[in-house]
Amino acid sequence: MKVMDNVTKNKLYLYVFAILTVTFFAVVAYLLSLIILPKSGVLLLLLLAVVIVSISSNKMVTTLAGILCVLIFNYFFTTPLYSFHMINGEDIINSIFFILVAVSTSEFSIRYRNKSAELKQAEMRSNILLSVSHDLRTPLAGIIGSLSTYKEYKPQISLHDQQLLINSALAESHRLHDYVENLLQLTRLENEDNHLVFQHQSIWPVILRVEARFADKRLIVSKGNTLKTVSIQESLIEQAIYNIVDNALKYSPKQNKVFLDVSCDDLRVYVRVKDSGAGIPKEKHSHIFDLFYSSRIGDSGQGGSGIGLTVVKGIVDVHQGKVSVIDSEQGCIIELVLPCDDFNEKN
Repeated sequence: MKVMDNVTKNKLYLYVFAILTVTFFAVVAYLLSLIILPKSGVLLLLLLAVVIVSISSNKMVTTLAGILCVLIFNYFFTTPLYSFHMINGEDIINSIFFILVAVSTSEFSIRYRNKSAELKQAEMRSNILLSVSHDLRTPLAGIIGSLSTYKEYKPQISLHDQQLLINSALAESHRLHDYVENLLQLTRLENEDNHLVFQHQSIWPVILRVEARFADKRLIVSKGNTLKTVSIQESLIEQAIYNIVDNALKYSPKQNKVFLDVSCDDLRVYVRVKDSGAGIPKEKHSHIFDLFYSSRIGDSGQGGSGIGLTVVKGIVDVHQGKVSVIDSEQGCIIELVLPCDDFNEKN
């Protein structure tokens, strides 16, 4: 499965990064030791290598880096040179203290990283609660208002108005469902322990399901050429494309069409959603995928909750793809790019 492949690749990257970092600092230390650097300076440089590794790696990789640094110090910087024998008492003590300091430093670094991650999660949960308190209130108020009116005044209002009230409640219910779904996907993506199952398939069935969910004649779906297979988690990709299309339909004039086009080249599949709304200023292109970023100011404006496109970005990142805003003379074009299976195999 792709998840296991990604985990293996990430672990391999950490080990390669650790070896390259230690090697770089060892070479620098060796060259400087030929000129002026004492053994204490060599140990400090090697310790710096361990600290850098610990910032982005786990305890096992950091420990390996520390052991590798001690072996390098023993082989290249202690007498007898180019041997793993160590006869100088000071060198032995320095090596022991180096290991202790390296392990302690890596432990503090890893704890700091974990604490930072916990604070980030706590901040996200706090922001979600603030968002929920605001953005759940509007659809709930609409549902309660429509159904209360329908219940209390049903004998006095026409069948047409009754249908309008029911449709309004349904629309707000769907809005509420979409909001909760995005919250669930967001927390799922933020959970590092999630295990996603990827399937090798065409993205076209996903596109058709998104089209069916809207059942909106304004949405025009097209396929440029024969699509290559991609490795995706269906429900996540469907949610990502749904969010983009939903925004396009929501912020386009009611009489204008929204175009959903799918195409591919030798390496990637492209999903483009084009609308004819007001567009997005170029200086805001890089911000629309930020969590809780919205054009709405307080309770005014037409902006959303600032979650939907963040979910899109998170889903696309999990699939090693890319999502971006493309410059357009009119309206907005959002492009979602996923690597084809051929591209994944080559990498």
